[in-house]
Amino acid sequence: MSLFPVVYSLLSKQELLSHIKDNYEVHEPIKLKYFLRGMNDTYILETGPLKYIFRVYRADRRNKSEIAFELDLLNYLNENDVSVSIPITKKDGTLINEFFVTEGVKYGVMFSFAEGSEKPIHTVEDSYLFGKSVAQIHKVTDNFRSEHIRGNLNLEHLIEKPLNIIKLHMEHRQEDYNFIYELILGLKEQLVMKIEEGLDWGVCHGDLHGNTNVAFTDNGKLTHYDFDISGYGWRSYDIAEFRLAREIHSGHNKDEVESLWEAFLHGYRDVRELSENDVKVVSIFVVLRQLWLFGLCFSESELIGGADFDNGFIDSKMEYFRKLIF
Repeated sequence: MSLFPVVYSLLSKQELLSHIKDNYEVHEPIKLKYFLRGMNDTYILETGPLKYIFRVYRADRRNKSEIAFELDLLNYLNENDVSVSIPITKKDGTLINEFFVTEGVKYGVMFSFAEGSEKPIHTVEDSYLFGKSVAQIHKVTDNFRSEHIRGNLNLEHLIEKPLNIIKLHMEHRQEDYNFIYELILGLKEQLVMKIEEGLDWGVCHGDLHGNTNVAFTDNGKLTHYDFDISGYGWRSYDIAEFRLAREIHSGHNKDEVESLWEAFLHGYRDVRELSENDVKVVSIFVVLRQLWLFGLCFSESELIGGADFDNGFIDSKMEYFRKLIF
């Protein structure tokens, strides 16, 4: 009897805990908590006073080489005094676990737990610190090299793929899709001209919104984590997510957004140069980030269900795109 095809499976928590005990230098008492189902499965491991993160990558999202690139990047940042959550070595000296499941191979990695706590960025002081820490990542990784392959955050990633996904889910709203398509086509033309003028290109974190993925300590230390969607791309795109998050979390309060954005740029430029051309193009990348997120939600609906991505969801996105002025 053949097994029915599966696209997503969840590892047994008990078996995963046994695997961790067998393969890592951890000590009792030990507790494993399934923390978050997102683009990957995230667990919190507690061993007495110590905590770790254990991530299980989805079989359809990352291959071993792509994950190895991410781990190379984290170790490189750590070696160059950038505070990040780093991979924990197994007893056999390797970093990546392999789990053979119905849908293929899932890979798992244990990470150090970031000291501090997440918090919303509502002050110029925190924006300044965040800008400095992002610039440190970009500055240090200008010289980063890895033998492993990671996809680029290029026009195909930001525009072509999201548009194809969105089109499939908006067949019943062709007029709205056509509006988005024409809007993005115009922005692409503007972006191509900016690229020809010269934009900073290098390693990007890929998710620098500042709400999660970074831990603040009371003494101002920031530790970045979750580099799962990192890759090579335009640094303007990398910082555009911070501005988009400030727009959303401020309720589109222009004065607050500009104040926090200027503080971020001040912090960034205190560490690393950022050209005016790179800053001017951020507004385009903010829109492309929204497009990418729009497509991501539809693609994830194939696994988590489409109940939250109905016409009301589309309406909210169309409201955003129709209000844009360029």
